[in-house]
Amino acid sequence: MLSIGQTYILRVAKITHQGAYMDAEDLGEVLLPTQYCPHGLAVGDHLPVFLYQDSEDRLIATTQTPKVNVEEFAYLKAVANTDFGTFLDWGLDKDLLVPFGEQHRPMQEGRSYLVYVFLNKADGRITASSKVEKFLDDEAPHDFKPGQQVQLIIANSTDLGFKAIVNHSHWGLLYKDEVKERLSFGQSRRGVIKFVRADGKIDL
Repeated sequence: MLSIGQTYILRVAKITHQGAYMDAEDLGEVLLPTQYCPHGLAVGDHLPVFLYQDSEDRLIATTQTPKVNVEEFAYLKAVANTDFGTFLDWGLDKDLLVPFGEQHRPMQEGRSYLVYVFLNKADGRITASSKVEKFLDDEAPHDFKPGQQVQLIIANSTDLGFKAIVNHSHWGLLYKDEVKERLSFGQSRRGVIKFVRADGKIDL
């Protein structure tokens, strides 16, 4: 089953003056507008596309690459404040909304924020939240093992070192006396699981 907010390699089902219609399986045929169609695209071709909603909430495809997918964290720049909330630049023509109710503190245009991207259950729209703590559960089970390579997002600093989000799912800790480079909030880094404690907490 395909999901909104993810990238898939899809087959071109038909081509019209509006663009190419991609076979999105259970989601039906989804329009890839003409401006995103590579030259020479033909029925039967396969193409990586990102599925999201346009400004009128219609399901649409794009060959633009977003900076973040649904169910992931990212450090994004605020580009506009509106009556509905703050819009962030996530690499697509349509910016990403953070409603006021999902802002940890009021966002300022021009600054960057760590956010989590999710599908809003109320309306099905792709939405962002800077209240990242509610999307990370220290008590959630995991199967990380010592020596495993992981993707980290630097999220906070403590007296012991730096808190990092591990593979978009769990908190981990980098001890400051073991960090050999300058780290800053929102940076993405490759890391390694150093130790998993008895309570499941992760040292990096």
